[in-house]
Amino acid sequence: MPLDITMLLSLVLLLAGVVTGIQLPFSGKPMIPSPISHDDVKYATGFTLRHIFHHGTEELAKLHMRKDVGPSYRMASGRRSFHISSQLKTVTRMSERDPDFIESYLHYARTKGAVSIDFDWTHEDIMVPDITDRDTLVEFAKITADAYVDNPEGSDWIDVGLPYNESGGFGWDSNGLRGHVFVDETNTTVIIAIKGTSAALFHSDGDTVSNDKINDNLLFSCCCARISYLWSTVCDCYEKSYTCKQSCLEGALYAEDKYYRATLDIYRNTTSIYPNANIWVTGHSLGGAMSALLGRTYGLPTIAFESPGDQLAAQRLHLPFPPIPLNETTIWHIGNTADPIYMGVCNGPTSVCWLGGYAMETQCHAGLECIYDTVNDKKWHISISNHRIRPIIDMMLSYDTTPKCVAPTNCQDCYDWNFV
Repeated sequence: MPLDITMLLSLVLLLAGVVTGIQLPFSGKPMIPSPISHDDVKYATGFTLRHIFHHGTEELAKLHMRKDVGPSYRMASGRRSFHISSQLKTVTRMSERDPDFIESYLHYARTKGAVSIDFDWTHEDIMVPDITDRDTLVEFAKITADAYVDNPEGSDWIDVGLPYNESGGFGWDSNGLRGHVFVDETNTTVIIAIKGTSAALFHSDGDTVSNDKINDNLLFSCCCARISYLWSTVCDCYEKSYTCKQSCLEGALYAEDKYYRATLDIYRNTTSIYPNANIWVTGHSLGGAMSALLGRTYGLPTIAFESPGDQLAAQRLHLPFPPIPLNETTIWHIGNTADPIYMGVCNGPTSVCWLGGYAMETQCHAGLECIYDTVNDKKWHISISNHRIRPIIDMMLSYDTTPKCVAPTNCQDCYDWNFV
């Protein structure tokens, strides 16, 4: 029997702290918005980097720092600002999106005996990125590339988390997740860019490699990266051959010291600075998946570049899917056919991912797929080098148009596993 919001909050107070749960189906009255045409309502806006959040994970999970960046800062791309075209669109998302409410729901959804929730959904006309504009997609890709760059000079880091004494000091490459916050001239639209994986395998820099790999293997494997008896697992949910404990997986993904919870805190702190702003999210690779999960959580327009399949993680986290056709979503996964990670084929004993210690077993995206057919159009070979963001920027510039975005069909990850 569906619960109303008041009953939900009461249950949350009673069940706070419980971390076991079962797979929770989502329910809701089908509410499909009437189609309206906003194609003629378009704007171009300049965005500058204002803040950088660094949220610790693992042993630094309580660490949350912010650096404010001046308007004169020139980014690695040589730019001081990015110009984004947007258009008006009707979106369907939860009417109650306060972080306290959302996180209370996420806790409740994983409790044993949790029942489906009949959410209140609302239709809102908001500005979203114009993904049909090539230059806008390129600008977003450059924003994600700047999330990998070195620590910008300027103000000191500000502690915005709970009181926490990290006697060992805090550095740019300390374990954790980074979110770069770009804001337009009027403070009405904010872009959160989530940093992706740092690893020699992906030709990116940084010392967060081991922690990034743990989260990659937790998010994109069927069961804790248990793909061979020779592998070390990243959680203790494996039970026996092709059998994994579902509630254990859900708890591991939502653990305080992992990237999803860090992403939620970055969003919470961003909205505390810009409470009335329209929030967009973007990222590349692991950052793309984290941005898509955040976008799904709060109903935010999201552009993810070359992201691994995120649908399995979204289901395990019990994220709310609005009762609308998937082709009306505002989560766009941009990729190319020569990227084995985006296409979900970087797996098996002979793959580069396997050899590098990455269990990339998912291929299903919980959003629209916008795929450049570089294999046929450019004669590219499938290679891990086609996963890197800078070659992707050059590739997008070589096309006159953007690819059509379509909803994936009949996609299922880990079909040969039994989750108990």
